[in-house]
Amino acid sequence: MVEVNIEFLTVDQAARAPLVILKEKEGDSKRILLIWIGEAEAWAIEFCLKNIPIPRPMTHDLLKNVLDTISAEVKSICINAVEESTFHAKVKLEANGETYEIDSRPSDALALALRCEVPIYVEENVLEENGFLEAEVTPEQTTPPDAKDVLENLDEEFVKHYTV
Repeated sequence: MVEVNIEFLTVDQAARAPLVILKEKEGDSKRILLIWIGEAEAWAIEFCLKNIPIPRPMTHDLLKNVLDTISAEVKSICINAVEESTFHAKVKLEANGETYEIDSRPSDALALALRCEVPIYVEENVLEENGFLEAEVTPEQTTPPDAKDVLENLDEEFVKHYTV
């Protein structure tokens, strides 16, 4: 498993969908992973990243409150598979001396990880097959077409607003 951070959140203008950019935390040549997510999850991630207070708990806040109430603790999340262009994740939690791995959408797992302040991981094979090197973003180098297109077409004002 490779630990990553949420580098920033933006919108892919071509797909008209929110996009979370994860970046490898350690290493000389850091890899980046792009994951398209739903709008509600994007807001949940954004509010948490920017510490924006909300008047009522969102779904991910509710889940954290339930886990806290029953003395369960989220330990980490891991984006662990890709099937037919769909990413999958697991939430690792402990409760009553037992460890559980719960299936999740990556966006929900990321929103929960931020609220619980736990590490975010990506399985090595997922990053190897679906990520790209940060250096590949420069125009002089070859980049995966989807990643290059997305990064070149990001709305600059939107990126400024959503950069972590």
